[in-house]
Amino acid sequence: MRIRPNQGVGLRGWLGYVVGALVFFAIAASPAHAQKTLTVGVAGFPDSLKTGWSSFTALTLSIQTNDPLVTLNNQGQVMPALATKWEAVNATTWRFHLRPGVKFHDGHPLTADDVKYTIDYVLDPKTVYGTASRINLIAKVDVIDPLTVEFVTKQPFPTLLVGLTNIVIEPKHYHVQSGHDAMTKHPIGTGPFVFLRWVPADRYELRLNPEYWGGKPKIDRLIFRQIPESATRISALLAGEVQIIEEIPTDLIDRVRKSSNAEVSPVETSGSLVLTFETRKPPFNDPRLRLAVDLAIDKDLINRQILGGVGSVLDGQLVTKATFGHNPNIKARPFDPGRAKRLIAEAGYPNGLTTTITTRSGRYVSDVEICNAIAGMLEAVGIKTSINVVEGGVYSKMATARDLGPMHLVGWYSLGDADFNAVWFTEATQRNFWVNDEYEKLFLAARSTVNRDERLKGYQRMMEIMHAENPSVFLFGLPSVYGKSKRLTGWVAPQDRLIHVDKAELR
Repeated sequence: MRIRPNQGVGLRGWLGYVVGALVFFAIAASPAHAQKTLTVGVAGFPDSLKTGWSSFTALTLSIQTNDPLVTLNNQGQVMPALATKWEAVNATTWRFHLRPGVKFHDGHPLTADDVKYTIDYVLDPKTVYGTASRINLIAKVDVIDPLTVEFVTKQPFPTLLVGLTNIVIEPKHYHVQSGHDAMTKHPIGTGPFVFLRWVPADRYELRLNPEYWGGKPKIDRLIFRQIPESATRISALLAGEVQIIEEIPTDLIDRVRKSSNAEVSPVETSGSLVLTFETRKPPFNDPRLRLAVDLAIDKDLINRQILGGVGSVLDGQLVTKATFGHNPNIKARPFDPGRAKRLIAEAGYPNGLTTTITTRSGRYVSDVEICNAIAGMLEAVGIKTSINVVEGGVYSKMATARDLGPMHLVGWYSLGDADFNAVWFTEATQRNFWVNDEYEKLFLAARSTVNRDERLKGYQRMMEIMHAENPSVFLFGLPSVYGKSKRLTGWVAPQDRLIHVDKAELR
């Protein structure tokens, strides 16, 4: 085999790859060292390794190679990562102190220049960075010294720290030398694992980073496999082909529980599953039809029979009860198929209509089963509905093109604060089709003050507006049900759906 260096990386970067590879293969070849491979089965992949896709699967891939400044623990608390500490200099300036001695996978040291470059890159409209909206009140980034950086915001920005947990730091030198697309072909970061191979719609392979600042991982090789079908993921887990799988449908939980070599790991998330309408054109530009769909769906029945009661019916609003911004005065609309039929006729469809729901398979617990149940309920009131099941890469392309069909199923996660899922209903994100001027103003006001009471009042009014206008049917607060090998230790099911395995170990 002849190896060709990436000419854009530079001699230093190339030598870093060679040295790393030699160390890795020397360790693997040692008779005293049995190589340990951890394989994770996920429902779907993004269609590229581009950083900034607004999906947890895409960010899960990114965090294996690239670290954020700060991260969240499983209780939702902000913790140090590449930044060891931070402080508010004044109401609109945050200072971050970087961890000394951290190196990228090619040996280049991490500095404040990399942080500034990354944030500038994320906020550049030409980048089209999916999670840029979470930090878009940053006005500028100032480098104070090689290990100190300041963020100046346009106004007080109470959710900045949580927003930064979804932004991974990228190497300025690599972007400059090799172009932005280099990170999609061969990611380089400071993370616990080093890129080896990416096969779209199939697998993502990495090796351990022996010099990781957080401690050398106990896994030599890490593989993510795309396994769209839930039953196939479970079979792979039970056969020992994978050691972690995501999104076990509730009707298949007992299959894993009865296994001698695997177990179920459920976790309550801050995710809200919603059925979102294309409101820019018929038929769902008519609010009567949106209301009819809401009334036609028996959410309590679906929660009992499909989610096994482990989910919760949303209170007619985007956020879950445990999320800051929940409005206790709003309740889910009652199941009322008779009124739904009347609204459909009033909207000009006395003989019914035909539509579709777009969804991914296994992206959320029992997602296809939920869509099929909804389709049956809609057909009962005169809306003949077909289900368009697509794989993750196709869904990402449809979302980018803003062409997901008349209705699509999606989950938005609040991370405990309404800002983080309410943002997806603002016009700036280009991820929904409904626009309301009052909602936009309230969102910006709530994001721009540190006064908790004012923020809460704003979010609760936003929930009222959404309940009245129905840009989506607010379905369920989502659990995530993972499966894991009994040989696996040091890993817990993540509340935020980001699969961190740097502390995992196979016995």
